Amino acid sequence: MQEGRTALQAGDPYLALRKVALARELEPANPDIRRALADVLMQLGAPQGAARALGTQDDLGIRIGQATEAVRWGEQVDGPDPAYPFAGTDAAIAKLDELIADVSSMPTPDAGALRRLQCDRVVALRNRERWAEALSLADELEQAGPLPSYVRQAQADALLATEQPERALAAYGDVLAADPRNRDARAGLFYAQVESEDFDAAFATVDALAAEGAPMRRVGVSRGESSDPDWLDAQLLRAQARRYADMLADAWQLLDPLVASAPAAPYLRMERSELAGARGWPRLAHEEARIAHSLAPDAPGARQVLADAEMRRRQWNAAERHAREAAALRPDNPQVHRLLADIEAHRDAQLLLAIAPRRADGGGRNAPGDGISASARVYTPPLAERWRLLAAAERELDEPEGEHLSRNRYGAGIEGRWPDVTFELVGWANRGLLDHGGADASVQWQPDDHWTLIGELQAFSANTPLRAIEAGVRADAASLGVVHAWNEKRVASASLTTLDFTDGNRRWQLSADYTGTIVDRPTLDVLLRPALYASRNSLRDAPYFNPERDASISLGVDVRHLIWRRYQRSLRQRLLATLGGYWQSGFDSDVIGGVEYSQTYSHDPRSEWNYGVAWTRATYDGDSERSLVAFVRLDQRF
Repeated sequence: MQEGRTALQAGDPYLALRKVALARELEPANPDIRRALADVLMQLGAPQGAARALGTQDDLGIRIGQATEAVRWGEQVDGPDPAYPFAGTDAAIAKLDELIADVSSMPTPDAGALRRLQCDRVVALRNRERWAEALSLADELEQAGPLPSYVRQAQADALLATEQPERALAAYGDVLAADPRNRDARAGLFYAQVESEDFDAAFATVDALAAEGAPMRRVGVSRGESSDPDWLDAQLLRAQARRYADMLADAWQLLDPLVASAPAAPYLRMERSELAGARGWPRLAHEEARIAHSLAPDAPGARQVLADAEMRRRQWNAAERHAREAAALRPDNPQVHRLLADIEAHRDAQLLLAIAPRRADGGGRNAPGDGISASARVYTPPLAERWRLLAAAERELDEPEGEHLSRNRYGAGIEGRWPDVTFELVGWANRGLLDHGGADASVQWQPDDHWTLIGELQAFSANTPLRAIEAGVRADAASLGVVHAWNEKRVASASLTTLDFTDGNRRWQLSADYTGTIVDRPTLDVLLRPALYASRNSLRDAPYFNPERDASISLGVDVRHLIWRRYQRSLRQRLLATLGGYWQSGFDSDVIGGVEYSQTYSHDPRSEWNYGVAWTRATYDGDSERSLVAFVRLDQRF
């Protein structure tokens, strides 16, 4: 015993443990030796061994140590049953609650022991993802005095999960001031910077983290090397940073080599799925999500990513099933909550409204002049997953040279949506200048992640000029279109349309355009949009604008900027400037173009407003028209 005390005073607890253990072998029933052995074991961080050393003797300090160890165990070690990933943490919380009750019921409660237990409970609640409870308790403890660094970190995590990134930034800063090498706190700081929309700081934080270490490392005295999971996590975080900033091409370039080097890592496959979905590749996203789920079928994150990919592939019933399973395992996880909100919004009815009054000057008799365009469309909630009924109303009013030309359309129809095909059929009743029925049928087919083919048939087309309707002329239309998207940064499209007028005129229209991104920053994108258009009409001297031949070429600059974003709420602005030349047979060439400014406010998955103003210059039979349009659009689910 004396040799053990001497070793302990000299700072060698392992020698002290050996000596005291030898003393216990000599006198196993000696209570002083058992107590000494328990004290040494507690100093070595082994409360379970200390409890066994004491036997049936109760000790509050050891029980607190056991509870603290249970908190760490539940955080670091998965339970034996994948269906209950928080079983260890739940057991730790139960132990802490029991101890807090015991200490609180003492005649003179030990304030230090009670605070330590409550601090451990904050950490356990954080581990259990009971974010609101963890934050409430941490804030309460903070009022009584500064929090220990490990509790401050748990508080920061809870602040981030409850969408308070500004407070989380300060909390992570305090933790890193005490321990600048704390990797978990540095990762938390990165997420707080992302949620605060400070991407410059987020990039600096994550790039510094990714620059440390190497893919392989040596552990202990072993001469062999093994992969370094911290290094891989930092590289993944670096790629995620670009995805969060909508710099998807850069994110893909960083992620792809990681997946190639570790193809069986489920969390890399999950990230690849989410990134592919963001880039507009739903099939690849679904494939990667299925691979991730097969590698980790019981992981809540894999089910969540699979549900998100199924939503993109229009497998809504399967998506809801997997999302509910993920929510059962992680009921307080914010990402799961957002996914469920998206699914619930999809199950709602949908209202689309648009109104655009117009003031115009010039253009001659065939220009539309002043007027207004308005439309309303309502879709029912999904029926049997794939179908929706719809009702629609449209009004178009032109006032060229003081005349009053109007058309109202009322329609009803059905829409069908499958993973690769969208179909819509609408019957119309036209009122105003000409009362006549009509119908629209459209189909869109996406054979892969890059090609989209579109076909439309219209009886009494909405594109029939009001001047033609005034003269009793209708037009049926048919069109074919194709879109090829290499990725989200490069998209080309072309379409061919023919209109068959009842006065014998046949019109052909050809259009093509390309969109390429030239600036890709976290809150700013700049796109170039060259476009071509040409048309030909078979009839001369029609009572509506009907050039024998015409064509235009234009270049647009599309600037998109994120003004503000707070999780699902955002405000974006867009400036589109177009300049080009127009040629019409029998007339001189002229300059055409326009400027459009708009803002889009998204409140949640159910509500989005788009509003703005546009000025355009067009030419009709050699006479230029200048028009100013204001517009408001609403996409509301209810």
